Amino acid sequence: MQPHLQQQLLPRWGYATLTTRTSAPLRSVHGRVRLMTSTARLVAQRAGVSVSTVSRAYTHPDKLSPATLSRVREAAQALDYEPVQVRRPYGIGTSHPTIAFIAPDIANPYFAAIAKAAQQRAHMRSFNMMVANTSEDIEQESELLNGLPPSVQGVISCSSRSTDSQILEMSARAPMVLINHSVPSVNSVRVDETDAMRQIVNHLTALGHRRIAYAGGSAASPSEVARSSALIQIDAEHDELEIMHLGNFAAFAHGGMAAADLVISSGATAVIAFNDLAAIGILSRLHQRGLRVPEDISVVGTDDVLISEATYPPLTTMAMPLERLGSAAVELLEKAISGQSIMREEVVLLASLVIRQSTGPAPSNHDASAS
Repeated sequence: MQPHLQQQLLPRWGYATLTTRTSAPLRSVHGRVRLMTSTARLVAQRAGVSVSTVSRAYTHPDKLSPATLSRVREAAQALDYEPVQVRRPYGIGTSHPTIAFIAPDIANPYFAAIAKAAQQRAHMRSFNMMVANTSEDIEQESELLNGLPPSVQGVISCSSRSTDSQILEMSARAPMVLINHSVPSVNSVRVDETDAMRQIVNHLTALGHRRIAYAGGSAASPSEVARSSALIQIDAEHDELEIMHLGNFAAFAHGGMAAADLVISSGATAVIAFNDLAAIGILSRLHQRGLRVPEDISVVGTDDVLISEATYPPLTTMAMPLERLGSAAVELLEKAISGQSIMREEVVLLASLVIRQSTGPAPSNHDASAS
């Protein structure tokens, strides 16, 4: 018999609980655990463990060795420390732990693919997974992180817009894993963005392109920061190459269409879009302006979402390891929840270039004007 898939929505926060077993409705958030970050860190330092281990000493003492538990309790007693309230060790109404997956925009196929992979891995490991959408809003993300139900035993934050200090504060309350974002002392899974951008630039320069435009994404996106920095570094390494950052645009088709006009006026013979959705908008606008792809301008996307091979022409793009990002995050979180990991872990994954028909040789006499 197939397990029952239950979905619950809390409109105020944008939660969606994905679970493979029946559970009671989520209750109010009142009384959630609030470890005092500074004191918890002092206990961790004194006991020689991580802050998350201090949290587990109160939420999952059975998951720690007697020696580790004793060290934490002795350090806590010496510092007169105790949490305000202990989180419930398992999900409400079920014997299976609940984890939260928080993303900026779950409607974006990039985040949807990562969330799907994370949910599949969570199901395999007998976790319930709650999905929350922040709508690219930093304040809403902060409210979500601070208002998670007491049933949540760990958090996966994908492309977080929060500050490092906010993330550190949350990680002191419950085990946390970041996707495509790095903060000291917090577990993370990320793509090597420098290697990804280098693959794209190498492909374009091999085709003879020397003036390359970059249409960036949201300035608040950790991936945008990493990609922009990588392209600046690559540009500095090649005297004969010019990489132009056109600005930051919405990571959707309308953002790409806005960027396309700047691509044309820049005189670039190739453009790298922040993601495939923006690249699709660029393709559309270039067609409206009477330019041919790739004969006049080559276009490269990033992510390799499903629709990228159905565009006209099919889109050359950087295939991000979306499934592995999601599954690896759950694996790291499980280790943290169970107390298997004390030291910070970071998993770095490589992307791979998928060459299709939207890139070709640079035109010998490129004319930036268009009808």
